[in-house]
Amino acid sequence: MEDKSFEELLKELQQVVEDLESGKKSLEESVELYQRGMALSLECKNRLDKAKEAVVKKVN
Repeated sequence: MEDKSFEELLKELQQVVEDLESGKKSLEESVELYQRGMALSLECKNRLDKAKEAVVKKVN
């Protein structure tokens, strides 16, 4: 995941959400998508937290 930009990760997460919301995936596929979505969500959150820290440091 580290080789992808934040925007690419967010786009993939949005696709995962759309796939899950469609209801067209099997239970097994849905569980795998959910796990991928959680990992993507955590990575996006971590990157946002780092960006926030950098902004706060520059402001102070």
